[in-house]
Amino acid sequence: MKEILEKFVLYLHKHYGLTPNFLTYTRIFSAPWLALLISETIRDKSLKLTIVTIVLYVLVVITDFLDGILARAISKEKSHDHQQGGMLDRISDKILIIFLLIPFGFNLFTFLIILAESILAFQAIHSPSHKKQASQAGKIKMFLQAFLIPVLILQITTNLLPDMFVYVYMIVTIIATYTSVYSHYFNSEK
Repeated sequence: MKEILEKFVLYLHKHYGLTPNFLTYTRIFSAPWLALLISETIRDKSLKLTIVTIVLYVLVVITDFLDGILARAISKEKSHDHQQGGMLDRISDKILIIFLLIPFGFNLFTFLIILAESILAFQAIHSPSHKKQASQAGKIKMFLQAFLIPVLILQITTNLLPDMFVYVYMIVTIIATYTSVYSHYFNSEK
């Protein structure tokens, strides 16, 4: 599967000029629009709008996966600035998550994740160039956060998921987020 995706993104790169940074900027520039769409979805609670919102969100999140595949594929053929691209990728993830949590209101859960993402964004900008890539803890955190947004949307608009599942998932995500903060801070001290 990974080879197929690599061939696909390389095809798009060679024929249409698709770059890892373009995919990363897609997340940055779509964040406020997705936040507005999530706000409208929460207000309207329409099933059609919920589905459209989640589908668009998934398409945007896929760019996070594809930009890494493309960057590694390009670096096999020519030089690619992984340090700059890695920092931009990390910052775009933070921007996306922060924007998309805002429609869910100011509460302890959103506050804790937005605070941690702000700390991680500061660390990403100020870390030495050889530490600009995401850590394993950061990748796990991002995976959990990526699913948190549709979980919250579904909970608010459809009540499809049990409250206990949502709360446990939020707590696990917060723990993973602060594990990532600790990991990045600890690793930057070395």
